[in-house]
Parts: sequence; C-alpha cells; structure tokens
Amino acid sequence: MLVCTAIFYAAALEIEEDPFGVGMEPYVFPMAICYVLGAITVLLLAVSARRALAEGLFIGGSQELRLFFGWVLPMSGIAFAYLGLINLFQYLLPTIVILSATLALFGNRGVKWLIVIPTGASLVYYVVFFGIFRLLEPTGIILQYDNFFIFGAMRKFIGI
Repeated sequence: MLVCTAIFYAAALEIEEDPFGVGMEPYVFPMAICYVLGAITVLLLAVSARRALAEGLFIGGSQELRLFFGWVLPMSGIAFAYLGLINLFQYLLPTIVILSATLALFGNRGVKWLIVIPTGASLVYYVVFFGIFRLLEPTGIILQYDNFFIFGAMRKFIGI
C-alpha cells in the first residue's frame, strides 16, 4: 500500500497549478488522499507489527511467515508484473501470461490450464470489452496496436 501511495503521490506532483484558479488547486485533493492513505497504512503496519511481536510470529517456523512468503509475496509480484507488462505490451498478451502464472501458482498444471484457458478467457474478455464496447487501452511501449482496425468491421456489422 505504501508503494502504491508513493506512486500516486508522484503522479499528483505532476498536476499543474491553475494560474487563474481560486480556492483549492487541482493537486490538493489527490495529495491529501495520499497523505491519509500513507498515514493509515503506516498506522496499520505498526499495529500489525506490535501484535506480531506480542504473539511471537517472528520466531522461526511460523506458519504465517510461510504463508506470507509462499503466497502473498508471489501474488504481489504477479500484480506488479502485470502492471509493468501492460505498460509494455498493452492488454491482451500480459493478461494471458499473468493469468497463466496465477493459475500455476495455485497448482494448476497442464496445457489446458496454463495455455488454453488463459488464452480463451483473455480473448473473450478482449473481444467483448475492447472490441464490442470499444474500451480504450493505452498503447504499449514495445507493442503498439489500435483495436479499432481489428474490430472496426465487426462493430460496423453488428451496428455499434
């Protein structure tokens, strides 16, 4: 949560001042939210650390630490990798890869679970939301394509 708050805070610093604005500037509210989120996160982290020390959770062999390192950290890594990959390759390819990685983390094996289901589910979602409903997706840094040219004829055919 602190990393996400820091990212949003850095983005809030990029908001320009309105030279003719009266009252609260456009960047004040997002920065205030970041301060509140940061404070709440630090407070919750301190309370959790105090309770963990009181219950002896940091003593070796704790089941909670094994769960944290075995499940929470890998899922956090998958989430941050997904955000980075979307920035590089747009939506479809990272969704297939990350869905496959998530299924593998939860013990699914085989071609059906790691290739067919992620590819099929991602394609259906992509066609419905980015094709038919024309959701806009930011272009990737490495791979760039405009889904208007992919789905334009289909949307015209169904009258959208």
